[in-house]
Amino acid sequence: MAIADLPERRSDTLVCTPTYNEGGSIGALLDGLLAARRPFDIVIIDDGSTDGTQDQILARAKTHPQIHLICRNGKLGIGSAHQLGWLHARRAGYSRIVTLDADLSHDPADVPRLLEALDAGADVAIGSRFIAGGRLDYSGWRLAVSRTANIVARSLLAMPTYEQTTSLRAAKLASVPEGLVESMLRDGYAFFLSCMARFARDGLKIAELPIHFRDRNSGQSKLPPFEIVRCGLNLLQLAALRANPAPISLLPDNQCTCASCGRPYLIRTEAGGIRCLACLAEP
Repeated sequence: MAIADLPERRSDTLVCTPTYNEGGSIGALLDGLLAARRPFDIVIIDDGSTDGTQDQILARAKTHPQIHLICRNGKLGIGSAHQLGWLHARRAGYSRIVTLDADLSHDPADVPRLLEALDAGADVAIGSRFIAGGRLDYSGWRLAVSRTANIVARSLLAMPTYEQTTSLRAAKLASVPEGLVESMLRDGYAFFLSCMARFARDGLKIAELPIHFRDRNSGQSKLPPFEIVRCGLNLLQLAALRANPAPISLLPDNQCTCASCGRPYLIRTEAGGIRCLACLAEP
């Protein structure tokens, strides 16, 4: 059942994208999503943009009520932003979720293709740069790091997919156990690999679709060097564990409101604590 504090749901599918200073691309992204041939709601999770990103989203929401904005106070991590999207989708009663980047490196026209893969029987569908038909605009060290990371992850984790680090994904929420995604303590880019490992180890049927991954439309890459180190350590940890943690259920509706920010996004974590995915408070 949806919680009363959450926006009205107009579709069974939620498209989610995190933003931080995406003023140069958010308008075009929303145009692309709104032009899609399938209906869905859109939630943008913004980590305190200072370049007018939020103003653009709110202006568009006035004429398109399927667009919603969740604001967080500062850069709290791309991983926790995606987890918040997943939790929001479950709390609001959606049956499917799609995630993608907001900088137009992902083509919004690929969203219907992912949903069609779910219609065809997949539990999870991902956009892949590294299968036949896939392309990416990276070159030099960025291409080498990205390609090598996915090859090593596929080998060490015995993954069935060639792309492990993309955020362009769709999933049937009923097929993914509660807490498998939301309870992870992965606030950074390590979240994406951890998710894929958990999907595979849970036996979910994963469809991998070729995409053209484009270079950023504007701004600079948000992947700092220390995140590469953190992702490497996360890969080694995943290789050592070889199994998913026990499922962690969502908090009941009357216990999920955060005392710090007042929003219904408290979650049990895999470490046994509780935290709010909207403000990262730990009551």
